[in-house]
Amino acid sequence: MTRVDSMAFALARPDLLRARAAARSFDLHLHSTYSVVALRSGAAEIRSRRWSGTVRAGDVFVFNPFDVHAGRSADEATEYEILYPTSEFIRNCVSAEHTGVPTIRTPVVSRGIESRDLVDVLSTPGADDASIEACLRALVQTCEFSAGSEPPADGSVARTARSLIEDNCTRAIRTEDLAREVGVHPSHLVRAFTSATGVAPQTYARQVRIAKARDLICAGLGLSEVAQALEFCDQPHLTREFKKVYGVPPGALARGVGSGYANPVQDPA
Repeated sequence: MTRVDSMAFALARPDLLRARAAARSFDLHLHSTYSVVALRSGAAEIRSRRWSGTVRAGDVFVFNPFDVHAGRSADEATEYEILYPTSEFIRNCVSAEHTGVPTIRTPVVSRGIESRDLVDVLSTPGADDASIEACLRALVQTCEFSAGSEPPADGSVARTARSLIEDNCTRAIRTEDLAREVGVHPSHLVRAFTSATGVAPQTYARQVRIAKARDLICAGLGLSEVAQALEFCDQPHLTREFKKVYGVPPGALARGVGSGYANPVQDPA
């Protein structure tokens, strides 16, 4: 179960959303952007398709777009900062010899100057956005990566279904319709997809729509408009699904887009 004690968002530039939180656990979820997480205190057990392990205060760890992952604090709530750079931001960080958007292969950045500088600047009250961006760029440049997107390590059924879901992120899609487009029986699709990703196709599809909802909220759309545009039943439906990913309602993000970290949401349950 996702349990978040507090979370606040800030958006200084369209391609770099930031969040600050104290959390106890996150169920399996995904984001459509990269996620760069800096632990300020505590320790957590991380589980994902690509890597799993224990991270501690001072560590910085990374997920690529659509990496399904989960986390659980080892003891008390873990305090962390998370940066959500877009593909464009990451592309601008890597050397010109690489084409496309790289897949970051480094799961946890070894403690060194770059990771320490990023944690320090994120922990500094009133740190300017330019300093944060410079430290993030320096850290990304220490990572190993592949030129272009790596093929997922799942089978062709799950891979095709994931692509269809991600390409149709603005609409709800039934499992039966998805299976028909892939060309398999629905039960086979569910088994193959869940085995490959860790979540059922409907869960994946809802979370991809939540990722799109985050983009639309950051662009300034109202919550009712977002719910309608993404075919949620209503705004409360959007709120329930958003809280499964972030632990807080989408209004926390909407306020953060306008006012930064001024009003963190606490005890959202």
